[in-house]
Amino acid sequence: MKSLFSQVAYCIDRAYCSVGLDVHQYAQRKPERAQKIAIWLLAIGQTLGYAGLYYIFSALLFSWDASLGWGKEKLTLAFMAAAFAGAAVSPFAGRIVDMGGSRWLLSGGMALGALALILLSTTQHYAGFIVCWLLLGVSHELALYGPCFAFVTRTTGLQASRNITLITLMAGFASTLALPAGAFLAESIGWRSTCLVFAAVVAFIGAPALYAGATMIECCPSKIDLPEAKKQNKQAFALIRKRPAFWLLCLAFPLIGFTTNLLLIHIIPILIESGMALSQAVLVTVFFGPMQVVGRLTIMLLAGRLNSLALTIVSCAGIFIAVLLLKTVGTIALAGYAFAILFGACNGILSILKPLVTANVLGKTAIGMVTGSMAVPYLIMVALSPQIGSFLWRIDGYDLALNVAAGVSATALITLLSLVFLLRRSRD
Repeated sequence: MKSLFSQVAYCIDRAYCSVGLDVHQYAQRKPERAQKIAIWLLAIGQTLGYAGLYYIFSALLFSWDASLGWGKEKLTLAFMAAAFAGAAVSPFAGRIVDMGGSRWLLSGGMALGALALILLSTTQHYAGFIVCWLLLGVSHELALYGPCFAFVTRTTGLQASRNITLITLMAGFASTLALPAGAFLAESIGWRSTCLVFAAVVAFIGAPALYAGATMIECCPSKIDLPEAKKQNKQAFALIRKRPAFWLLCLAFPLIGFTTNLLLIHIIPILIESGMALSQAVLVTVFFGPMQVVGRLTIMLLAGRLNSLALTIVSCAGIFIAVLLLKTVGTIALAGYAFAILFGACNGILSILKPLVTANVLGKTAIGMVTGSMAVPYLIMVALSPQIGSFLWRIDGYDLALNVAAGVSATALITLLSLVFLLRRSRD
């Protein structure tokens, strides 16, 4: 008897084939061309997914605040709840990646997100708003960077670095697409209709793109031996969890995520408190996007030439130095721009290196389970960082928040250096 997993996968495959989306045969006939097309399809899907399921919050926050009357505090609480919901399901998503179900995990996550947007367009009460964002948080960890990068890392070998870079370069335009489009549509047709427009784009363009891209990379077998696959992955994951390197990575990346997200959320008030005018503070943030692109292009050009762990350490050190630069803005005005350049480049690089370092240090066996488990503390720290930053500000201003950020980033750097020492010692 086929497992439930195989039955669901089969039904989804047949549903796509019924509308003419049979990419199995194309990938089998022209595998090299199919893989190149697949990366672009994944990039399109990730761009639309982030635009429609993630950045829609920022795009419609003003409209929600004006029309619903719940206040920004309650609205942003829903977004934090979404991060916690994503953390709860990320280990499950990792297991599905390991079992060869990425094609329907990614597209199914997009479908769930589209359904959540449809429900969001009808909600009248705050409880319903929270439920919709809980569903959207789940869809984030089923369809966006986490499972997508685990899948690409597991299936594309030495090309993983280049492929992930290509995906992030395109997906970096998601906010550029979502923010003006959401604001314009909300003004023209209202935020409820805007949610329906975003849901249609996600469901009818984003989901098929992710399904087709994943299938072209990994032509799926007609049967998946679920019990055997689960047993092998569980055994491998049990061994990986006994390695100190696993726990060092579980500590380092959440600490980095905490620091970077705290700075991204609070950067404008930090700069204003340091004495910058609002226009200058906004100008500083303009450098973030271009420098992320520069950082990611650098990774693409250096792919395979430099050690990913070494690059991660350098980038983490760059984040630490950027925090120190930010602390001097009150006395050195140009330090704000130096901060933006260094922080933007390092943050862009780290988003690519995280899955690559994990695979290089711990191996690609059970990579989905590994990255899914590591995502739990990461997402929790990212979700808590804005609130912790606000709490520290209330105690003693942003000087205290920056001191804590510097200490956290330094701890992450020490953790990564400890990992290098551990790996060298194990080789001797």
